[in-house]
Amino acid sequence: MNGIGLLSLGFLAQGLFSARFIIQLIRSEKAGKVLSPLIFWQLSILASFLLMVYGTFRHDIVIVGGQVFGYFIYIRNLQLQNAWDNFPKWTRVLILTMPFVFFGYLFSGDFSFPSLFSNPEIGTLLLTWGSIGQVLFTGRFFVQWYSAEQKKESHFPISFWYISIVGAIMIASYAIFRKDAVLFIGQAFGILVYARNISIEKNLKFAIPSAFLDRIKSYRLPVLIGFTAFVLFFNLQSWSVTESSEARYAEIGKEMLESGDWIHPQLMGIFHYHKPPMTYWITAVAYKAFGVSPFSARFFLQIAVLLKIFLIYKLGLLLFKDSKKAFLAAMLYSSFSVVIIGSRALTTDTYLATFILAAIYFWFSHQKSKNPISLIASFVFLGLGFLTKGPVVWIVPIILLVYQGYQKRAWPKFNWPTLVGLALMLGIGLFWFVGLYIEDSRFLDYFLFKHTIQRFATDTFSRGQPFWFYPVVLIITAFPWFLILLQKSIWVAKNKSSQLALFWVWVVIPVLFFSISQSKLVLYILPVYSGLAFGSILAWDQLSDRAQKKWEITQFIFFGLVLIGLIISPKIDPRITLGYKFYYIWFILIGTLIGLLISGIQRKDRVLINSWVFTMGVGLMASYFFSANPAVVNDTRRVAEWVSANHEPQDEIFIYDKRLPSISFQSELPIVSIYDGDESLNRETQFQKDESWKETLINLKTDPDWIKKAVNQKGFWISKSSKKLPDLPTDFSWKLQVEIDGWKIHRIEPKK
Repeated sequence: MNGIGLLSLGFLAQGLFSARFIIQLIRSEKAGKVLSPLIFWQLSILASFLLMVYGTFRHDIVIVGGQVFGYFIYIRNLQLQNAWDNFPKWTRVLILTMPFVFFGYLFSGDFSFPSLFSNPEIGTLLLTWGSIGQVLFTGRFFVQWYSAEQKKESHFPISFWYISIVGAIMIASYAIFRKDAVLFIGQAFGILVYARNISIEKNLKFAIPSAFLDRIKSYRLPVLIGFTAFVLFFNLQSWSVTESSEARYAEIGKEMLESGDWIHPQLMGIFHYHKPPMTYWITAVAYKAFGVSPFSARFFLQIAVLLKIFLIYKLGLLLFKDSKKAFLAAMLYSSFSVVIIGSRALTTDTYLATFILAAIYFWFSHQKSKNPISLIASFVFLGLGFLTKGPVVWIVPIILLVYQGYQKRAWPKFNWPTLVGLALMLGIGLFWFVGLYIEDSRFLDYFLFKHTIQRFATDTFSRGQPFWFYPVVLIITAFPWFLILLQKSIWVAKNKSSQLALFWVWVVIPVLFFSISQSKLVLYILPVYSGLAFGSILAWDQLSDRAQKKWEITQFIFFGLVLIGLIISPKIDPRITLGYKFYYIWFILIGTLIGLLISGIQRKDRVLINSWVFTMGVGLMASYFFSANPAVVNDTRRVAEWVSANHEPQDEIFIYDKRLPSISFQSELPIVSIYDGDESLNRETQFQKDESWKETLINLKTDPDWIKKAVNQKGFWISKSSKKLPDLPTDFSWKLQVEIDGWKIHRIEPKK
């Protein structure tokens, strides 16, 4: 069996082991008592058999030996449930004899018993600790077997769960010291399952609702936010800032912290006024607190996503007056892939969407309570949003305000809270703009016309997309929920005053507005996804069970295609590498989705849970994908590391015909950008106080002889592998040092 096939077999077994406990817990939750379902033991036998096959081909007697005891205990539990005889006789014979075949094969070759306890990569103390944890983990099934024999029925004694927790904690701590994220994920998840079974066994919950989400009502929101937080922060440091947008924002925050100038953002020594400074301020604060790193650059993005999930829940309580619908909206929002995408790379859009959502929440809160503080808070968050990305902050709130005014025939009154709120919004939102305008009146034309009106009306920044771009993005990133909402369009037209109509307007009208714009990026429409979460919950609730079943099937097909696409991606792009941890989570995700399908959870809730589980699984896989594929995700980490390890004290870095703030972010060496036609190096220099910037941005088009001067020929030259470097004087030549992730690093050396 080849390496990939063998690895897949091992991961499939681990996925089945995880799925059995998910099913066991879900069925126990529904019943209000700890169950020992038949499918638990069936999956256990299958997974154990596959893992023994895996261990045999790997010539690993520890794996096979560790499984064989539990294997026969699983069979005994099937016998106690009167299910063993349902297997055909030849299958029973095969199941019983195969472990002996595996052992016979392993002992037939060279085998050294002492080698089992020798591992030069692991210290004796750590190996002992992990081994004890594994013994406890295996021994728990002996306890279960003994108790089952005593009662003559298959069940889980409470001691089984206590031993499971102790063993899982020991193995999880072992995984931390071994830096084995896959092992840690499996055990950390298991601890939650084991603890919950103890809780059920001790009857800590007295009410036993029939629905799974009702059964866990008291802690479902903390679990949602807690696990989503784990996914968001998981492996966040494992890849560096990526080109071009994230690296640009990260580097501006770094330079802001280093210079101490919090009013004039700079990118590689040149003023950069494309966006207001809020994102740079937040990033610089993170650097101040945690140090300059990719983790710090992305830290508050994750916090912003978690705040949005919480705000969705709180707003859902206001609008629905139903905690379950509010929770479902929050869970669905966190399942939209674009929400997770917005947290993976530093940009303004996640912060903007957070401020908009906070403003909308406090606006609706004011409508319910008439509390003036809520109204003022709404304006304050709009001001913060304006200081994040300018006038775009008003688009969704104004659309909702106009819709409500039209429906209710009532418009906001200009009372004292409104006037105070407006004053604060304008004061917060405009003070930076006014300050720069006072310094230089050209700033008004620069920001208002070039970076607002021209960005909307023309393709100045080469971000043009067809009119249908955003509907397609919504279909892909919020499948099938956007289609379900659109399906209710005729109903909405007939019921214009309904709550669903409000959310339909929240989604569709802004999408039409942004579709008209000539400048389009995926995250521009991030604020509409909160409305989509609310609208989808209402639209889904109105569907018949038959329609919901069709959508569930469609959803599974979509998930399957995505997961297949991920696995075959190396065949499509040879640059892509998928590590074993990626495959492990891939199998765990498939096992979990299958487990949910047969768990017995109501379809109405299950489809929503599936969406969240799928996105969380893909989010975990993405962190490994990013770290393993720097060339694909435009991460120059390995380039910067090579330069750092090989530079000489007097070296500079010359970046040929490309703006690479990611290199500047990762390196403390002097950096000179060489312009030779690439438009990304056309910088706005009209606001510079002097011409010192010309020392770090060289224009070879206007000064082709610059490179011929000896003083400019030292250091490393970084260029895209496909770029042809400029001609040198006849007595010099380019000397290739290394090629990394699509970048070539050269030196200029005299010809021999």
